[in-house]
Formats: sequence, structure tokens, C-alpha cells
Amino acid sequence: MLTGVVCGQTALDRPSEPDSNYVPSQLLKDSRVTIRSIIVTGNKKTKEHIVKREIPFEEGSAYPLADILSSLTISRLNLINTSLFVDASVDFSHWYNDSLDIIVDVKERWYWFPIPIFKPVDRNWNVWINQYNVSLDRVNYGMKFLGRNVTGRNDNLTIFVQGGYTKQLAFSYVNPFVGKSLKHGYSVDMAFGRNREVNYTTTKNQQLFYKLEDRFVRDRFVVGLGYSYRKGSVERHSVKFNYTIEKVIDSVLFYNPTYFGGGGPIQSFPELYYTYQYLGVNYFPYPTKGFRADFTFLKRGISKPMNMWYFNAKAAKFWPLPGKFFYSLQGEVNLKLPFDQPFYNQPLLGYGDTYLRGLEYYVIDGVFGGMIRNTVRKQIFDIKWKTGLNSRAYGIIPFKIFVKSYGDIGYSYNRNNVAENPLTNKFLYTGGFGIDVVTIYDVVVRLEYSFNQLHERAPFIHMNEF
Repeated sequence: MLTGVVCGQTALDRPSEPDSNYVPSQLLKDSRVTIRSIIVTGNKKTKEHIVKREIPFEEGSAYPLADILSSLTISRLNLINTSLFVDASVDFSHWYNDSLDIIVDVKERWYWFPIPIFKPVDRNWNVWINQYNVSLDRVNYGMKFLGRNVTGRNDNLTIFVQGGYTKQLAFSYVNPFVGKSLKHGYSVDMAFGRNREVNYTTTKNQQLFYKLEDRFVRDRFVVGLGYSYRKGSVERHSVKFNYTIEKVIDSVLFYNPTYFGGGGPIQSFPELYYTYQYLGVNYFPYPTKGFRADFTFLKRGISKPMNMWYFNAKAAKFWPLPGKFFYSLQGEVNLKLPFDQPFYNQPLLGYGDTYLRGLEYYVIDGVFGGMIRNTVRKQIFDIKWKTGLNSRAYGIIPFKIFVKSYGDIGYSYNRNNVAENPLTNKFLYTGGFGIDVVTIYDVVVRLEYSFNQLHERAPFIHMNEF
């Protein structure tokens, strides 16, 4: 009896995929072995067929031995990237003559979280700290109830009950695997929010807000329904339909008549999304090897004033280098048609994850543009903290620490408010260095010190949202 093992590692010890330059011997290619059974252990909540879905073998089928050996690591990466498990191992065992078993052992996460909400409403923590002096008036607070793997099928339930700056009630349910084929999924969501402040224009590449203390100036209601298709573990397709109702008070349109493109203070419009994802990387939250690409098409509205065709494309390549160095090249491009868009549709650079490191304090609105990021990282620490807990999953908590240097370039084209916003229609560049900390539950904290072409330099902090 022979036993093969891909285990003995924490979830952050991401092994690389098999070397594409390695050519297995002819014997391994020609020797075919039958998979008698796939045995799953450690899954208290997750359905067994959800685990088996990530294993590229079928029970009772024969495969070249070379394919089986090379797929053990890939199977483990597939399981980790489901975000269902703290760790997983994939072995082969009980190899007799021309057949063997696949042994899959998983360590499940906690799946239910009542999480307090305390988050600045500004684009990032840096803006809140440095431009608004940690004002508690610009904070959202409340409770977020997260249900992960609700029925054991990797389905997610999220409920927001939020007060503070933005009053919001929101509900979302996503089930990626329905039916016998486990290729189809669906989602449903609904959200209602009210604000006492609204960003009505941009001047000097800074957001300007209209605010009233005694009444709400913006209401937003969205309901959505989505469908997803995932044949394997790398490629994903999704289609989503939203219906949105936006309302602002008349004063917003007085200060910026183009806020809704000349339309009235109440706008209701449909949105149709199509998204394609290719996720060929070793670890989704913090890749160090592989390639990923995302393409999104959006049609918002069907007639003036809300009528936009939107295209977004992102691609990223990650290379491991000798000496625990890593290099990544990331690019993004955005296009909105027609170019004459209302202010509501103009956000581009500086919003969400689309920003240049070093220009976090600025926004550059536009209808066409993008950015390129270059990053060199080196892993300097791999720490495994023994918690003392008598827990199979949480007895050890890993931390990986990287130092890095980077340089970004970007551009945003706009026809409107060009004179008032000097970074619009300009070639932009930034750079800097920093530290990344990666730990369990896909948490990544980025501490950065950046500079830009305006001869400004400052520290910044970013953290992915749980």
C-alpha cells in the first residue's frame, strides 16, 4: 500500500501549482489508475457533494497516474478558495494494483457571525482620519449578521441593520450550487438606505457634499435577482438584474443640474449586469502565483437621462521568484458610453478598489480610463501562533508578513468639470513601499507609505472587508 500526502500545512501555506516545465516520466503518463472512492472527513456542516465538487476526479473512473499526482495540490487549492475551510488536505491511500482512494480532510470555519458595524462612510480610512479628523458624525454603526454555508452548500446569508451616517436595511442571499449538476446558482437581494449628505459634485478632485442636519437628502432602494454558472473551479459567469430608485432633494439639482443629467429629483431605472471571471490563482484574497481576469458589462437605464453602457476589464498576473520574492502586474480599464454622462455615472479613479496608491485623498471622475499597478513583494515572516485552544481548526493561527515596493500609473478622461479638477485628463503616477499582513479568514491588512506626482507623501492603511 502506498500513500500520497498534500497536508501538514496551515491554510496560508499555499503550495504552488505543479511546474508547467516538469514533464512526468512516460511510465506515469501511461499508467492508469481507477479512483475507487473519494472519502471526505472533517465536514460537520458542509455537504459531502459540495466538497467532492472541488476534486477533479470521479469515482469509478480511471486517470493517468501523472494527472492524479499533479491534481492533489490543485484540489487543495480549490477547497481553500471556497472560503469554507480554515485548512484542507488531499491524499491518496489504499493503492492496490490499479485502484486507489482519495482522502479529503477539511477543517471547517465558523459560519455564523454577528458583527458590529463601525465604519467611516468616506472612501477609505485615510480620508476619514486626515480630512475629517475622525469625526463620529461620519460613521456608520449597527449590526451585520453573516451566515456562511447556511445549508452546507456554500450558500451565504447577509442581513444589515445600520444606523449613523447612512440608515440602511439590507438583505442578501446567495446560493452558488443548486440542482444535481452543481453548476447553477442564484442570488436575491434588497436594500434601502437614507443619507443626510450627498456628494453632488467634485472640485479640485475632492468630493463636495450637500448636507442637512434635520432631514434626509437622499433615499435609495434597490432590489436584485441574479443567476450564476460555474462549470469547473476556475471560470465563472453571472447575470444580474437590479431595479433601482434614487431620490434626492431639489437643492442637490440646484447646485448641480447635471447630477441626474438634467432629469428630475427622482430616477428609477433597471440595471443588467454580465460578469465573467477567470480565477486561475493560488489564493483569491492574496495571490502569489497565477493569472486572473474579470470582465463586466453593464447596461444602466434605457433612455435619457439615465442611459449608460459600461465596460470594465481587470487582469492580473502573479509570478513567484527565487528567495521568496513575488512580482505582480495588474491592470484595469473602464469605458462608459456615451461620453456625455450625468455626474451620478462619472465616478472612476479613487472609488472602491480602483485607486492609485498615493492618491487616496483624491477622486478623478471620468468616462474612460484605467490604471496599472506594479508590485514587488518579499515574504519575511511566516508565523504560526499557538492559541492554546483545544481546537482542531484554531489551535494555530498563521500570519504571513510581506514587505513590498510598488509603482502605479493611471489616467481618467472626462468632458465635464475639467478646469475645476486638475488631475482629470492627466497622466498620473505614484509609488511607495509597505508591509502586508495576511492571516486567517482571508484577512489582509496593508500598511503603505506612498508618494505621488504632486510631491506629496503620506502613510496609508487598507484592509479588506470581512
